[in-house]
Amino acid sequence: MINEVIHGAHRLDAWLREKLGRPYGVLLGAGLVLGIIASVKTLIHTAETTPDVLKVVAAIAFQVALLINQLAQFHEFREERKARKAARRG
Repeated sequence: MINEVIHGAHRLDAWLREKLGRPYGVLLGAGLVLGIIASVKTLIHTAETTPDVLKVVAAIAFQVALLINQLAQFHEFREERKARKAARRG
């Protein structure tokens, strides 16, 4: 079931990129930036408000992993954008 959902999401993403083009890309970029900002805020809030040290460490580790993943996605998004621009130029 998970594989079907993942494959369907991939196909939908490809279709949206093809049909909507740049507006879809702008939406994705904005969403990634907002997600990164939210992750940083959650990380700070968790560190400041959770009294249990083990829970803080676990929550911070989880949030850091998500933040790393989001930053990697943003990097991939920017690299794909650069490649598309270079391909259009020549």
